[in-house]
Amino acid sequence: MNTIKLAIPILMLGFIAPALAASPACERKEVEIKNQIQHTKENNNMQRVRGLEKALSQVQAHCTDAALIKDKKEDIAEQQEDIDELLEDIQQKQSEGRYDKVEKLERKLGREREELRTLQQELKELEA
Repeated sequence: MNTIKLAIPILMLGFIAPALAASPACERKEVEIKNQIQHTKENNNMQRVRGLEKALSQVQAHCTDAALIKDKKEDIAEQQEDIDELLEDIQQKQSEGRYDKVEKLERKLGREREELRTLQQELKELEA
């Protein structure tokens, strides 16, 4: 009888463990949110804590690595669209002779390209 009681949890762990290990990106996301919750609690921002706890429960209930990868690819596509728009704006301002605006837009373009590189690196990490 005791053998059966011991065998059931071990068998269940055998089914659960692969499912948990199959989502490393989701696990990382969960850890990040838990760290944010801890930091936010230390700063006594309870409204933000409640929001983060809600986000954590959503991640725990619905997160898949495939969904995270899909979302990151969408973010990259949106970022690339922003960059393309900035390049068009720069060309337009150059043709108008508004070089003060060109410099400002080029600085913004640099920031947007850096954000794109960050998103691409995050995607690499998700796919690893």
